[in-house]
Amino acid sequence: MLRPQRERSAASTAQKLVRLFSLLMTLLYVGLGIFLIAVDQQQLNLNLSNEVRYVLGGILILYGAARFIRVYQLNKKSRRNRNEE
Repeated sequence: MLRPQRERSAASTAQKLVRLFSLLMTLLYVGLGIFLIAVDQQQLNLNLSNEVRYVLGGILILYGAARFIRVYQLNKKSRRNRNEE
């Protein structure tokens, strides 16, 4: 059963905002990981050893990449479902 146009556009707008937020968070995680790896320890003043910074930076980059893949797959699936309607 097809939803009325107003409900569809409201749901579509909410979905777009969620996708945009998810994409921004993905970029934030990857950027923060790169930042932790690239910045000098004295500039950060976080009192973390180099090994901990590299591991944490790597984890953030991997998590950001995994999130991006998940967002991309959900976006692809929702577009396919919208085209079928």
